[in-house]
Amino acid sequence: MHDPTVGATPATTAAYDRRTALLADTPSVMSRPGWETITVLVAVKAYPVIGSRTGESVCVAGTRLDEPVPEWVRLFPVGFRELPRARQFRKYDVIRLRARRQGGNDRRPETFRPDLDSLELGPHVDTDGGTWQSRAELLGGLRGATTTCELARRARAAGQDAPSLGLVRPRVHDLVIRDNPEYRPGGAPRVDADLFGEEREVLEKTPFVATYHYICADDPDCRGHRQSVVDRESGQLARSNIASMGREAAREAHRRRFLDEMCAPGRDTHFYVGNQHQHPASFLVLGLFWPRGHVQPTFALDV
Repeated sequence: MHDPTVGATPATTAAYDRRTALLADTPSVMSRPGWETITVLVAVKAYPVIGSRTGESVCVAGTRLDEPVPEWVRLFPVGFRELPRARQFRKYDVIRLRARRQGGNDRRPETFRPDLDSLELGPHVDTDGGTWQSRAELLGGLRGATTTCELARRARAAGQDAPSLGLVRPRVHDLVIRDNPEYRPGGAPRVDADLFGEEREVLEKTPFVATYHYICADDPDCRGHRQSVVDRESGQLARSNIASMGREAAREAHRRRFLDEMCAPGRDTHFYVGNQHQHPASFLVLGLFWPRGHVQPTFALDV
């Protein structure tokens, strides 16, 4: 039997050991015909949207830990507020659940429809004091493996069959924050209810539309991108700050957080980007990977 640690460097051996421990420490899930059991390091939680067929849903993305080499996965729809509180996972939590390929109108290769009743919550992977080394090791070769330009080129050529997620290295020029014309304090003027008819806090649109202006640091021919941020953290921060400090101060606080802090010169900032299945060549910033300094690269081990 092949020993994946033979000939490995200390860094790759540590990454293998960490992934093995996370898999072992995550509760098992009962199998079901027609479904696949997957284990995911959650890296992205988008701000909720309301769809006519899916209701209030969150798009979740991350990397699979149960495959020999890390690969992207997208879970949709996720009715996050309908989950029991004990199952409401955070970014960089490990989760295990049943899921199956989305199919239908969404053929993107990374997209799975989750069976949320099967979801089990595993360990949280922390920041290692700001270095994010453990998170980087689990992402493996996905970090910086592509550019937004390359993703868009492939999407224009192959549509939904092209890769639709990536972790790209940007050179950020600006963050433009404007008011969201759809924002209504307190949410839409109606009673909101969950699937069981129980009333709950009404979903508010995010108060701001934050748009990064950047070029791909690894593509010398990049002509620039302007992409909105749909990270749940961004929307929640804007709502909280407007309530506590007013709109203009909240706008400045948002810029300090998502530009001055997350994209500071001393950060090894990458953007999680993903497209929309109706418009495959149109990408959004789903979240940020922003450790201090340069994170030592690691390579996935075959298992």
